[in-house]
Amino acid sequence: MRKVLVLVTAIAFGGVATVTATRVHTTQAKPAEATKVFTMKVTGMTCSGCEAAVEIAAKQIDGVKDAKASYAKGTAEVTYDPAKTAPDAIAKTIAQKTGYKTEVVK
Repeated sequence: MRKVLVLVTAIAFGGVATVTATRVHTTQAKPAEATKVFTMKVTGMTCSGCEAAVEIAAKQIDGVKDAKASYAKGTAEVTYDPAKTAPDAIAKTIAQKTGYKTEVVK
């Protein structure tokens, strides 16, 4: 009964349980993600609201995992899945959605 309870508990928390005679070993399954990061220049941001607009627009693009914008630096750093999108396409979409001029830093 204890082995079954341990197995059910481990599965309920998203892990994979291996039960041996004396101990239980639980590991988390991690999906293999191949992401890349690029920086783009964003012209026209003047406040934290501008940063938020760029970040929101970026995160709505399929394949973008994360985005951090800085109006003080005039840049945005975007983490994306290269199998789904590309830096130039992301920059173009952000420019269209926000009105800011964007340029991928090479």
